[in-house]
Amino acid sequence: MSMNNRGSGIWLYAERLPHVSEQHLVTLGEGRVPLVRSWRIGEKLGLPNLYFKLESLNPTGSYKDRISALALSLAREQGKTACIGTTSGNAGASVAAYAARAGLPYHVYVQENIIQSKLEQILVHHAHVYKVEGMGFNSQVGQQVFENVRTKAAANNWEAVITAFAYAPQAMEAVKTISFEIQEELGTPDAVFVPVGGGGLLAGIHSGFSDMLVSGQASRLPKIAACQSSGCANLVRGWEQGLNKPVPGDSTSLISGIQVPNPPDADLVFSALRESGGFGTALQDEATWHWQELLAVEEGIFCEPAGAIGLAGAVQALQEGRISGNDTVVVIISGAGYKDVHRTKVMTEHAHVPIISANEM
Repeated sequence: MSMNNRGSGIWLYAERLPHVSEQHLVTLGEGRVPLVRSWRIGEKLGLPNLYFKLESLNPTGSYKDRISALALSLAREQGKTACIGTTSGNAGASVAAYAARAGLPYHVYVQENIIQSKLEQILVHHAHVYKVEGMGFNSQVGQQVFENVRTKAAANNWEAVITAFAYAPQAMEAVKTISFEIQEELGTPDAVFVPVGGGGLLAGIHSGFSDMLVSGQASRLPKIAACQSSGCANLVRGWEQGLNKPVPGDSTSLISGIQVPNPPDADLVFSALRESGGFGTALQDEATWHWQELLAVEEGIFCEPAGAIGLAGAVQALQEGRISGNDTVVVIISGAGYKDVHRTKVMTEHAHVPIISANEM
């Protein structure tokens, strides 16, 4: 099947993705989300060529939809009878939607204190959800859950959908399409700032640019910056200490989506940082919340906290001289604001909304 017959979104790049026959394609129109230039924040920072890649505008509100579309298409192609995975919220919401689209049951294991709005987005598609004690905070529990999912998938002819190259390498190829889109619209930026939990998003973006460098579609690689919460910066700390592996430790971060103390794609992240001349940066949760609010107020971009950590990282990198004001910088806005209604409540709790009569207008 040629690309011209595949429709739009990520499927424009079908020939660069694992093969899926047309009759098994599962799509909700994912991909080809806007890449928008900053109108105010960049100017105020002295970073006029600042861009935001709005992965928050995918069908279920996060970049995970790219992965889910390919994962469920592959599941149908390979005759899988169900799918199974883990999530802190966004992957589960995404896979649940695409599994419903594909007509396959979905079994998903979530952290015990999952944000209610994210849980509801999973449940609305009638997924089978199980809360796991310690998941998302205890690294040993997280590793055990990953392995249990892989074992159950193999034993039952289910598709394992853990959004990491270590567990779903074929489906994760879809992340490369983010890089393909950026290159088509902007050329190669100087730096790309990426939220990092498990590391798959960063690894996939770097891999996409690397593929284009090899094919001649790009002449260089952008610096890739790994942005983690200081409360769950095991990967960044390992990088800064020259260990080439994450520093062990549990998560204390309050930011959903990047609470992964045992990042399964850590090796790929370290390789990406080395090959691209990139770096890691750890941000206080408070700094991320600050820039989340400014994205809404200054740019009209409503994202969840994890979607704003890339901007917090870019600001810190500019202050530290890791990037310059002349650089073209892309920040990945990974998830939509409605994902975390608690943060929305905090951001708006001081607003006064009076009740008036029509005559008082």
